[in-house]
Amino acid sequence: MYDWNDLRFLIAAAAEGSTLAAARKLGVNQTTVARRIGALERGLGVVLFERRAEGYTLTAIGREMVALAGRVDREAQALQEAAGAWRRGISGLVRVTTTEVLASGIVARLVAELREIWPKLDIELLAEDRRLNLHTGEADVAIRLGEPDTEPDLVGRRIGDSRWALFCARTYAERRGLPAAPADLANHQVIAGSGAMTRLPAHGWLARLAPDAPVALRCNSVQNLVAAVRSGIGIAPLPLFVAGDDPALVHCFPELSISAPIWLLYRSGQKDEPHLRVFVDAVTERFLSLRGRLAGGGN
Repeated sequence: MYDWNDLRFLIAAAAEGSTLAAARKLGVNQTTVARRIGALERGLGVVLFERRAEGYTLTAIGREMVALAGRVDREAQALQEAAGAWRRGISGLVRVTTTEVLASGIVARLVAELREIWPKLDIELLAEDRRLNLHTGEADVAIRLGEPDTEPDLVGRRIGDSRWALFCARTYAERRGLPAAPADLANHQVIAGSGAMTRLPAHGWLARLAPDAPVALRCNSVQNLVAAVRSGIGIAPLPLFVAGDDPALVHCFPELSISAPIWLLYRSGQKDEPHLRVFVDAVTERFLSLRGRLAGGGN
């Protein structure tokens, strides 16, 4: 099977009369042009050029192929122009709600990339751990950590899993030492959640592991929780994709962790809106590509 990309080398060599001139036109070296034309001939099983000292001369089959290749090239250009027009036509506002840690770590970068492709796509990123109501229009799309609420008329897809484990600051470990077993947490200070954070699986897990541990602080967002742990106040569950490579933090009980699902949700009545579809598809693809990182491993 031949490579469609090799057709442009055929067209250039036919128009310029030599591989050297074709190379100058395409901005590559002469060897590349000759190699790609050879690959095209082998893929098609025909001879397209007669190689002569004065240059390349098309065979009869080569002349027919150049005419066909020109049609392919024009159709490819038309396709590219149509895609550009379609991209320019994608417009509208998508209001996205997600946690601060997912917004800053993943979604914000994706929004910047989408704006390069679809400049008329307007995205409002609402970063907070409180769950906004999609039915009342507080947001159009939700990327939620933990099991979603049972709500009618919502389309949902599980797009990943975020693994959490217990961490403390290196300064805390130097000052207080590390617990050797979960039962030792009773002699350490922990940082718990408050408000919407109490719904996260990791905080229920911490309460079960350390029911008697003194609570030094309660935080209402993951960003606050990370900052509190880094300050050396106590031990808390943190997402591995945030804390795993932080040199200021120490992983307590590496064998213990808990996983929280990540869900993408939007109203079923919006599923056919082009601007929302573009965003939903891009988010789904990005999170699925980061499954290893979110689970605490590599990308």
